Amino acid sequence: MKFYSIELIIHQAAKAFRRFPMALTCAILSATLLIYMVDEDTDFKDNVHLFYALQTLWLGMVAYLGLSVFSERYTMRTTTVIMLNMAVAALMVYYFYAQPEFYTVKSVSRFIILLIAAHLGVSFAPFLVNTEVNGFWQYNKSLLIRFLTSAIYSAVFYIGLSIALLAIKELFNIDFGEKIYLYLFITVGVILTTWFFLAGVPSRVIALEQVREYPKGLRIFTQYVLLPLVVIYLIILYFYEAKILFTLVWPRGIVSYLILGFSTLGMLALLLVWPLRDDAEHTWIRTFTKRFFLAVFPLIILLIMAIGRRVMEYGVTENRYFLIVLSLWLFIVAIYFLFSLRKNIKFVPLSLFFAVMLSGFGPWNAFQVSSLSQHNRLEKIFQEYKILVNGKAVKPKKQIKKADEKEISSIINYMIDVHGVESIQDLFSQDLSVVTKEKKGEYTNKTDQVLALLGMESNLAYAAMEPASKENHEYSCTRSDGKLVSGFDYSIPVNIYPINDSYYDNGFIDSISYDIKYSEKQFAIIITIDKDNVDTIILEKTFMNLKSQYGSNDSSVDETYMQLNASSAKYDYKLELDGLNVDLDEEDDEKKLSSLRGTLFVKKKSAQ
Repeated sequence: MKFYSIELIIHQAAKAFRRFPMALTCAILSATLLIYMVDEDTDFKDNVHLFYALQTLWLGMVAYLGLSVFSERYTMRTTTVIMLNMAVAALMVYYFYAQPEFYTVKSVSRFIILLIAAHLGVSFAPFLVNTEVNGFWQYNKSLLIRFLTSAIYSAVFYIGLSIALLAIKELFNIDFGEKIYLYLFITVGVILTTWFFLAGVPSRVIALEQVREYPKGLRIFTQYVLLPLVVIYLIILYFYEAKILFTLVWPRGIVSYLILGFSTLGMLALLLVWPLRDDAEHTWIRTFTKRFFLAVFPLIILLIMAIGRRVMEYGVTENRYFLIVLSLWLFIVAIYFLFSLRKNIKFVPLSLFFAVMLSGFGPWNAFQVSSLSQHNRLEKIFQEYKILVNGKAVKPKKQIKKADEKEISSIINYMIDVHGVESIQDLFSQDLSVVTKEKKGEYTNKTDQVLALLGMESNLAYAAMEPASKENHEYSCTRSDGKLVSGFDYSIPVNIYPINDSYYDNGFIDSISYDIKYSEKQFAIIITIDKDNVDTIILEKTFMNLKSQYGSNDSSVDETYMQLNASSAKYDYKLELDGLNVDLDEEDDEKKLSSLRGTLFVKKKSAQ
C-alpha cells in the first residue's frame, strides 16, 4: 500500500507538470533564485534586478496557469499553445527590462496591479466565452479549497521536516546551519505548495456545470460567521453616517477602507452561497442579495464624500485614485445585481479585472493623473508666492507661510519618491538629475537638495515625510503678571504637556481637593472639585476660532481669543490661556494637544 501511495504521488506530480509545465518552471526558478539570494545575503539596493526577476517569475507563474486552463477548456492546437506561451515569455522579458533602475513606489504598484489582474484572470479564464454560472462557481470553489488545503499541508510538512532536522542536529550533532530552515521554507512554500495546488486544479471544467455538490461547512461558515459580520459592519457604518448628518462633520479618511472592507466581505458572502439561492429552503439569499446592494448605495455616497474632501484639499494621489476607481466599480456592481435580469457572478471578477487594468495603464492611469494633480498643486503655490519667473523656480522674495512650506516639501518629496525628479524638472532651470545625484558612499536626500534651490530649510524634508494633512498650530499671548480676574475666588496655574490621556494634576484650594485632567477623546479639560463635582471645559471652539483668525501660528494673539468660560451648578470657571499648541490632522479630523499654559479661575456659587 505504501509503494502504491508513493507511485500515485509521483503519477499525480508528473500529470501536474505535463498540464502546467511553464507555471511550475517559473515556480522552481523563483525558488532557486530566492535560495541564491538568501545564500548570498543579497543586498536589496545593489541587486534590485534580482527582485525584478522574482516579480517577473511570479507574474509569469500566474499568467501561465491562466493560459493553461484557458487552452485546456477550448482545446487549442499544440502549435497555438506554444505560440501563446512564447508570447507570455516575451511579455515577461519586456516587463523585466521595462523596470526602472531603482525600486520605486510606481514599479511596486504596477507589479501589484498586474498580480491582482493575473489572479482575477485565472478565476474566469475557462469561462471567458461560456456563461455557465454553476460551472464558474464550482471551478472557483475548487481553486479556493485546493489553495487552503495546499497551505495547510505545506505548513504541516514544513514544521515536520524542521523538527526532523532539529532532531538530527541534537541527536547526531550534525549542524546544517541556520539558513537550512529558510531553504526548506522556500522549497516547501514555493515549489511544493504550487505543485500540490496545481495537481488539484479541475481538469474537466466543462463537466462542472452539472455538479451540484455544495459543502455543508461552507454554508454554515458563510451563514453564521460571514453574514453576521456583514450586518455588524453595516450597522456601524449606518450609525456613523447618521452621526455625520447630525453633527455636519466631514467623514474621517478611514471610513473609505471600512466601506470597501464591508462591501468586499458582503460580496464574498453572497458569492459563497450563490448556488443555494434557487433552493426553496434558502430563499432568504435572494432577499439578502437585493437588500445588501440597496444598503450599499448610501455608503457609496459616504465613500464619495470622504474621498472627494481629500481630493479637493490635497489633490489626487495613487491611493485616492484607486479608492475612486473601487467606489465606481462598487456602484456599477450594485446597479448590475439590482437591475440585471441575467445575474452572472462572473461579472464581479471580470469587471474588477478591467477596473484594475484601466487604473494601472493608459493615459488615464493612476500614476499619470496623480502626478499631474500634485504638479498642478505645486505650480499653484509657486505662482502664489511668485516663485516662478519665466516658468522656472527661483528663491522666493517674500516669506512663505509655515503651512505652505510644509505643503511644498510634502509635494516635492512625494513627486521625487513616486515619480522621480524628472516629474518636476520642467519647473526648474537646474538639471535636477545632477543636483540630486548621490555621491559615492554618501546618502543624499533628494528632497533636501531640491528645497535648497528654493532657499528652504533642509529639515523640512523630514516634515514632508509626514502626511500632508498633518499640521502643528501654536498660539500665545502676553498677559499682566499675578492679576486675579475680578469676581473669582481662586486661581490655579495650569501647565499641560500630555501624552495621550496621561496628564494629571491635583491639589487643594481652601482645604477642598481638586483634580485637573486632559481628555484626548473629548479634546477637553476635566475639572473635579471635592471629588464629586466634575466639570468640563471644551477646547474645540476656541481652537477653531484661533485657527480661523490667525492661521496656524501666531505669538501675539488678542487676549479675547484665549479665554474659555464654563459653568456648573456649584462653580463658574474662566480659563485664560497664555499658550496653546495643537497637532491637527485635517484628513482624519484628529486634534492632539501638545501643550497648554494658562491660569484657571474658579468662583464658588452662593447657596440658594
